[in-house]
Amino acid sequence: MSFAEDLSVFFSDFAVNASFTVEGVQRTARVIFDRPYAAPFGVQVDADAPSCQGATEALAGLQRDDAITVDGKPFEVMRAEADGTGVTNLILRSA
Repeated sequence: MSFAEDLSVFFSDFAVNASFTVEGVQRTARVIFDRPYAAPFGVQVDADAPSCQGATEALAGLQRDDAITVDGKPFEVMRAEADGTGVTNLILRSA
């Protein structure tokens, strides 16, 4: 289930391009990219995984271990979490 609202306005001004391939078709989507902050604590680093959010329709078909390039940087999808409102959050890892 998703809202009938046009979500493109949410992914315009502050979004970056993401490119990926689903079922052999190269696709591009606009996503909000969350770059994690890594805070050093002695010899440990506390950091969150990078993630991005985009329209579920635009990110449809992405699965675990799929390659995705976000803002020119290569990543792999760790998991895709659709929130039921038409937005999907992708948890990423460096490729």
